[in-house]
Amino acid sequence: MDRNSGILHLTCTHTPADDRILFRESLSLLKISPIIVIIGVSHENEHKRVQGIETVTVKDEGHKINIKKIMTEARKYKPAVVHVHDFFILKDALHYARDLNVPLIYDVHEHFPSLVRLYLPGMWIKKICHTMVLSRREKRYSKMADHIITVVPQLTERFTKWHKNVTEIRNYPRKDLFQTDHKANHAAAEKLKAFARDRIIIIYAGNISISRDLTFFRDTVLALNNKGYNCAGVSLGGGEQRDVEIWKKLCNESPDRMLYLGEIPHEFVPSILRQAHIGWGVLPDKAPFNISLPNKVFEYLACGLPVVVSDMCNVRHLLWKSPAVLIFRDEKDEGLADLIIGAYPDIEALNEMKQLAAEIFTSRFTWDSEELKLLQVYEDILKTE
Repeated sequence: MDRNSGILHLTCTHTPADDRILFRESLSLLKISPIIVIIGVSHENEHKRVQGIETVTVKDEGHKINIKKIMTEARKYKPAVVHVHDFFILKDALHYARDLNVPLIYDVHEHFPSLVRLYLPGMWIKKICHTMVLSRREKRYSKMADHIITVVPQLTERFTKWHKNVTEIRNYPRKDLFQTDHKANHAAAEKLKAFARDRIIIIYAGNISISRDLTFFRDTVLALNNKGYNCAGVSLGGGEQRDVEIWKKLCNESPDRMLYLGEIPHEFVPSILRQAHIGWGVLPDKAPFNISLPNKVFEYLACGLPVVVSDMCNVRHLLWKSPAVLIFRDEKDEGLADLIIGAYPDIEALNEMKQLAAEIFTSRFTWDSEELKLLQVYEDILKTE
């Protein structure tokens, strides 16, 4: 890599092909640099070139080992900018960037201390102590970054308390990805078509995690059918093996009402979403979910799906009173079922909303405007070097 032209993205939790974060930003950065490298993790070691971007994948063996392997790969390059996407690798990446005397961008997608507290096993006192330690460390190391990118106002406010260079760039989807039909549909699309029959399909595309309360999704689908609303629930996405097995078991208990398609490469997700009728964007009302911007909501709209979404402040601010968005608060499955029937009574009404949902996305929530902010960050950083 040419030190004066290359950009290196580092992540110890995402795959290089993650279009929701890494790959999308990298495609934009090709406009200012001919050399982009992403180093991340997945199931196997891999090195390939995709759409002009060099991707390096190390086999996932736990985050401590992953970080060592990622940094070993990183030291083979001499980039002009280091762009970090996870707190856990930030310290090592800072030392690496300082050795090269190049700027470092810290890209904060979520409130990491709260996220770790959510998934950390053990007693609550252990969780609180761990959160406090992580918060202090993130503050300490993020101060050493040259620029910080956040995704929601709450994170922007948090980091501007101790850093003068903070830019909020929202994680909206790329318009071209969701307007292009791939010639070769994933096999899951055919499986969904056979399962759907003439029913209304409510779909969830995202992380399969107990913490996301997907049981509420299943229970709402069953409640809808008990009220005579002919529908089925479909889910796709990956997650921790234990969580995935629990979710499979729940779906298998209602085989005619629930279908789990597994983990699907992101480029095939649009062709699957377009076969559904309603997108499920429901998350628990607690940190870190209620201080995030769930990009799946905008992906649903991009594919012409009206959505059901929790009343989170960031979503409410952006989508309040949109006719293709049902925002609810503090309802049980029976109550939410009644709201869905009232908002989306039948397939005919849902089909009429498809164009409206797509227009909401293309008019307000595409990556185009956010891309300009990203390119400006790079222009400012490189100008000062």
